[in-house]
Amino acid sequence: MRILAFGGLRYTDAVTPGELAAPPFDQIDDAMRLKLHAQSEHHFTQLTRPDPNTSDPHQAAHAIHEKWLASGVVSSEEEPSLYPYRIEMADGSLRRGLFVLVGVGPASAGDLRPHEHTVDKPLADRLALLEATRVDLEPVMLMAEDDDGTLERMLEVDCAGEELVSYVDPASGDRHVLLRISDGDRILQYQQLLEPRQAVIADGHHRTKVAQLFAKKHQPEEGTAPCAKMAVLFSLASKEVVIDPIHRALMVEVDQEQLAERAIEHVPFEGATGQEFAAAVAASEQPAVGVRFKNSAPEIWILDPADVPAGTPGAKANLPAILLQYQLLATAGLTIASASDGTLTYRSDPDELWNQVEAGEAEAGFWLPPMAPEAFALATADGDVMPPKSTRFMPKLASGLVWSSHGGRVVG
Repeated sequence: MRILAFGGLRYTDAVTPGELAAPPFDQIDDAMRLKLHAQSEHHFTQLTRPDPNTSDPHQAAHAIHEKWLASGVVSSEEEPSLYPYRIEMADGSLRRGLFVLVGVGPASAGDLRPHEHTVDKPLADRLALLEATRVDLEPVMLMAEDDDGTLERMLEVDCAGEELVSYVDPASGDRHVLLRISDGDRILQYQQLLEPRQAVIADGHHRTKVAQLFAKKHQPEEGTAPCAKMAVLFSLASKEVVIDPIHRALMVEVDQEQLAERAIEHVPFEGATGQEFAAAVAASEQPAVGVRFKNSAPEIWILDPADVPAGTPGAKANLPAILLQYQLLATAGLTIASASDGTLTYRSDPDELWNQVEAGEAEAGFWLPPMAPEAFALATADGDVMPPKSTRFMPKLASGLVWSSHGGRVVG
C-alpha cells in the first residue's frame, strides 16, 4: 500500500478550528445542516453539505473554499506531512489513527479491499463536488494489516505529541485530536512499513469509489494527490477498535419453522427491550443471532458454522452476520440481493428494531453481536466480501480537521 504525505489544508488561528469541524456528510440531515450553517459562515459543512437551494451547490462550495483561502481563514501546510489522529472516547477508551493519502490509480488496484457488499447510493453528487472543488474534503477509514503490531506501536508514540486541533463531538462527547509529523525520516518509516501491506476499507466505500472514478476519468499521474484518496489508517492489531453490529429487520414473510430448524440451540429470552436483547446476544455462546418474529417470543439462536455452503465468502471466521445471510436467509430463498432491495432494512439502535417488530411494522428482527477485529481480519483476509451492513465502525471520523487539495505537493 503506497501512502503519500501531503500538505494539509487546515483552518488557521484567524478562526477557532475546533469549533468548525463536523460529522461526516452522510450523518447530516437537512435540519442539522441548517443548524451547523447558522453557527458560522466558516463551518466545514458549508463545503461538505452546501446549500442545495443555490443554482449550483457544488460551484458554490468551490467559491466558498477559494474565499477562505484568499482571506486567510484556511491555509496549506508548506511541508508534506502525515497527521496522527487520536479519538478520546467518552467512555475512556482510545482510538489511534493516521491521516494519509492512499493511491487509487491502476498501480494501486490491489492495495485497498472492500469488506462488504455496498447498498447502492448515488455517487453523482459527491463526484460533482470533487470535480467542482478539486479538494478531497473527507477521509475514509481503513484497517491496515499489522500482524506484528508495529503500526500500532508507532501510532501510540506519535499520537502523544503536540496537538494541532481539538474537536469535541457535541452528540457523543468524544474528543477528536489532530497532530502532525513533518520529519522526513519518520514519514519514510511509515511508508516503508506499509508498502508491502494491504488495508481493508472499514468505512467509506462510496467515497473511495468517487476517488477511483475521478482517477479513471482524468488519468492523473500515479503518486499525485488527484490519483489518491485521503484516509485515516487504523491498525488491525489495535485492542481499542470495536466493531459494532447493525441489526436487521425482515420486511417479508418467511417460513419460521424452516428457519428455526437451522439453529442447533434455541435460548429463550425474558427481557423487555431491544437493548437487553442485544446485550444477551453479545454475551451468548457464539455464533449467535437474536431472532424475534412479530407474533412469536424472542429467542437467541446458536448457529452451526459448519452448516453453510462450500465457498461461502468469509465463512471461516464464523461470523453471525455471514451465517445469517448465507444460512438462515438463504433457507428462505433470499439471496444477497435481499440485502439491498428493501427485503431487509437496517437498524443500529436495537430498541428501534425491537419496537418496529413489536408494532408489526416488520415481519421479523435479527440482532447481531459485536465483531472482534481479529474475526473481521480473518473474514476479509482472502479478499472475501461480507453482506451489506455487516459492520459499524464507531466512532465516525470527524471532518474539517485537515483536508487535501488536488493541487497540493505530496511525498511518497
